[in-house]
Amino acid sequence: MTVEGLNLARASAVYFSEPGVTGRVVRVKELPDLPDVRLGSNGTPSSIDLGPLPPRNQVTVEVEVAPEAEIGPVSFRLLTPLGTSPEGRFLVEPYYGETTDQEPANDTPDGALETILPAILTGTISKPGDVDHYRIHVRAGQEITFFNGAMLIGSSLQPVVTILDSDLKVVREFGASGGREQTMFAHKFDAAGDYYVRVADYQHSGRGSHFYRIVAGEFPLVTGVYPLGVKRGSGGEIAMRGNHVPAKVKLDGKPGADSEDIVALRPEHSFNTIRVALGEEPEIESQGGAIALPVTINGRIAVAGAENRYRFQAKKGEALIFEVNARRMGSDLDSSIDVLDAKGNPIERATVRPTWETNVTLRDHGSTDRGIRIAAWSALQAGDYMMLGSEILRVEALPLSPDADIILESFGGQRMAFFDTSAEAHAIDQAVYKVQILPPGAKLSPNGLPVAHLYYRNDDGGPGYGADSLLHFTAPADGEYILRIRDSQGLGGESYPYRLTARKPRPDFRLTVAPRNPNVPRGGSIPVTVTAARLDGFDGEIAVELAGLPAGLRASHGTIRPGQVTTTITLSADADASLAAAAPLLAVGTAGALQHAANPEDHLELIALVPQPDVVMTAETKEITLEPGGTAEITVAIQRQAGFKGRVPVEVRNLPPHVRVLDVGLNGVLITEDETRRSFTVEALPTAEPGEQTIYVSGQVETRSGQQSSYAAPEGIRLRVKAKAATATRSPGL
Repeated sequence: MTVEGLNLARASAVYFSEPGVTGRVVRVKELPDLPDVRLGSNGTPSSIDLGPLPPRNQVTVEVEVAPEAEIGPVSFRLLTPLGTSPEGRFLVEPYYGETTDQEPANDTPDGALETILPAILTGTISKPGDVDHYRIHVRAGQEITFFNGAMLIGSSLQPVVTILDSDLKVVREFGASGGREQTMFAHKFDAAGDYYVRVADYQHSGRGSHFYRIVAGEFPLVTGVYPLGVKRGSGGEIAMRGNHVPAKVKLDGKPGADSEDIVALRPEHSFNTIRVALGEEPEIESQGGAIALPVTINGRIAVAGAENRYRFQAKKGEALIFEVNARRMGSDLDSSIDVLDAKGNPIERATVRPTWETNVTLRDHGSTDRGIRIAAWSALQAGDYMMLGSEILRVEALPLSPDADIILESFGGQRMAFFDTSAEAHAIDQAVYKVQILPPGAKLSPNGLPVAHLYYRNDDGGPGYGADSLLHFTAPADGEYILRIRDSQGLGGESYPYRLTARKPRPDFRLTVAPRNPNVPRGGSIPVTVTAARLDGFDGEIAVELAGLPAGLRASHGTIRPGQVTTTITLSADADASLAAAAPLLAVGTAGALQHAANPEDHLELIALVPQPDVVMTAETKEITLEPGGTAEITVAIQRQAGFKGRVPVEVRNLPPHVRVLDVGLNGVLITEDETRRSFTVEALPTAEPGEQTIYVSGQVETRSGQQSSYAAPEGIRLRVKAKAATATRSPGL
């Protein structure tokens, strides 16, 4: 296998994500430079002198795939003196012959390539309107499965695959409506004879990245299972849908090595894997009726427009969580759930009273954007609730200039909606309201702004849930309630199963770490960010450490404090540190009896050593104290090394909520080419909570790579927010 890229000189090792795949580097050679046309953020040639292009290399890797290795995508990283590379991907495929596109010969059925099944159809839709044809011969009743693995390794093709008979009449067409059929499908041929397989692009476009690799033959392909999960430790029987697969399989309910909540199900010789959920609650199969809590209901929206209703009892003030697991497990269901009273009426959750109005400006905004441009913000402050459409949001930070967005609270780069409202797109000029969240049925005096009412319902569950629903319910009174589930688009069918779990909150967390492959300079430090997904209202303190570090490497300890979701750790290497191979990265979080490792599914979390950094960052300020509404100054300095002369953007990491950096300008806090020191101001907003926290500063070396190139001051800055001093008042008559 040949790998081309930049800065791959002296590559010495290769690491793979899947068992049974090994390899070694056999040759590295330098390639001619590409044309030096580098574009700026506006798409025009960059006006910044970025210096010469880095060397371009070709690495030849000898890859050995064991007989027991699984079919499917494999990720890899190369180890170089500059650290481990970003991930590359390739496919492990069955030992079938390839039938390769031959342009322009097979653009028409007359030039169709004769193909003996099983085979791998390979080619590229390289220009607009291009189509490729293959001719196959089948027996009567033969069922052929097709699997396009190219989409798993970065192909941009949206394939439409058409089967035509010998008279060129369309028999079946797959992929025209998008979705799963662009990756996998099957067809059973009624009559024996010759047929044509035509491959085209959905948008009739063409480019070099529109490649395909379609495996065609009589092989197992799983398209779905029912139920979508089993109880942990107990297991159960799973019915399978697909082609050339067993009707049922048994699971023991034990989690896999890569997840605490999921087990991978793969029938022997199948080309794809199905995820099956593991639950803690008792499991039932039901399409409606009375249920006892806690429970996980395995059901299905069997026909379009259907809805399933479940009756349950709850005590006043009892807190319950209803969670749907469907789309994440491969179901076609886009769920919507709500809780109704015993008569089937919606239950009001809160009254939303607008107190001030502005509007969206400049551009339309998507459903994930954490920044939204608004016309005014004079009445807003951090922590305020806003209403856009039916979405309730919370302000994280106000714009620092008229040309900046208001920043809304988010997780993993995705905007969060509160009170189980669902994120949605917002058009320019749409009304934006500052709102008060009041109890249901609150009596309000009119203020000219529209009052809204929130009910116990949810469509999309937010970050991590995608199209699956998540609803938090507090019973307003003792009695019977109805839990309703349906498809938000009114669809249904065999491929619309779900797992609907009703339970009390079970506070917990899961961790992710970034970067996944930290490259640590000898004698330097880099920042590592650990993020916690807090589940079921868990708000405890999480102690975080990097475990199992080899000699010569060390890391600070981190704490994800209540009300926060991230912490920064500095990972440092001694000047004389040495590693025989890349070392595993293991970030572990502990909160009482709870303990979890970050990203257990990622087998390419690796630490590598690199030469001394281009920038050594120092925090001259060691400690600052702020009052809510107050400011303080921080001074940092850099030392340039290895001939580096560029500018250095300064990052401030691990700031507590409602503390922000001022003086950022258009380029953030920046040490220019002729500077070595910079002072800047941090501000505690009036809503900042008292407390102490270590923050870190790091200097970024600007590159076009997706790899992190930020180098931290090894010692942090102690930041203290103290309670605001009480203002003395004078009593009348004294």
